[in-house]
Amino acid sequence: MKIGVDCPQCLIHRGFIEINRATTDDEKRIETTIAVLKTIVENLNPNAVPGVIGTLREKVIKRQTGNLDIYATDRLASNEHALRLLPDLMERVSRVDDDLERFRMATRFSAIGNLIEFDILGYSVDMDRFEDHINSTKFGIDNSDEAFKLAKSAKRVLFLTDNAGEIVFDRLLVEQLKRAGSYVTVAVKGAPIMNDATMDDAVQSGIDKVADRVITTGEACVGLMLIETSEDFRKALSESDLVIAKGMGHYETMTDRSWTQPVLHVLVAKCRPVATHLGVERGQGAILLRRP
Repeated sequence: MKIGVDCPQCLIHRGFIEINRATTDDEKRIETTIAVLKTIVENLNPNAVPGVIGTLREKVIKRQTGNLDIYATDRLASNEHALRLLPDLMERVSRVDDDLERFRMATRFSAIGNLIEFDILGYSVDMDRFEDHINSTKFGIDNSDEAFKLAKSAKRVLFLTDNAGEIVFDRLLVEQLKRAGSYVTVAVKGAPIMNDATMDDAVQSGIDKVADRVITTGEACVGLMLIETSEDFRKALSESDLVIAKGMGHYETMTDRSWTQPVLHVLVAKCRPVATHLGVERGQGAILLRRP
């Protein structure tokens, strides 16, 4: 996905917020702001990918401030809040008798978890009202039927997680993939970046007890930058029959290239450029299957 008209403002807006989160030293804040603005300007062009520029911004902020995990507290709190909601969602899924409908419900809950995000321009989520979001989120695209057919035939599924907190809801979908007979490898980020899930979040969420295997991508990028991933991750990718990619970052970075296997994008369109590219309304969920 190429950059949209709202992306530059959003990239700068989040950069400012993260700089203030990362350090209280005013001199460092000014120096980091200059470095971030320079990086964004140097890499901004009509063919730029938002997630790539976002990754470059994050690297600058880490290098300039020395703060390598800006959202550590938020990730922990997001996981704890989601874990309190999980038993009810598990019960709701278990009450569904039909395999397809159970898969659809779990996939939708996984998508709704993508609402857990911080510091996006014009967007916020009230974690205290998250149950309301679970019941009210609408879906502009839902390819669950096709995805379920593929899941039943897929021997190996690679599940690319997005945010902390959200990873708790992903457990529901991983369980349904396992129920369909797939060997499921879950991949988290190799190091903290924004509020994306890391191995610590995988353990806290309990997804490591549900999946067959949990690995890291070997990098810390917004979405997926294949060139920076580890050999272990690339092997898992090459062996997979189906890839499930959570969140806007994966959508931004993965939709401009072809993959050898089907990719199921599971997300909520929290910004206008992603919503426009998907063809849904901002705030709607999307379960989009892309075939090779």
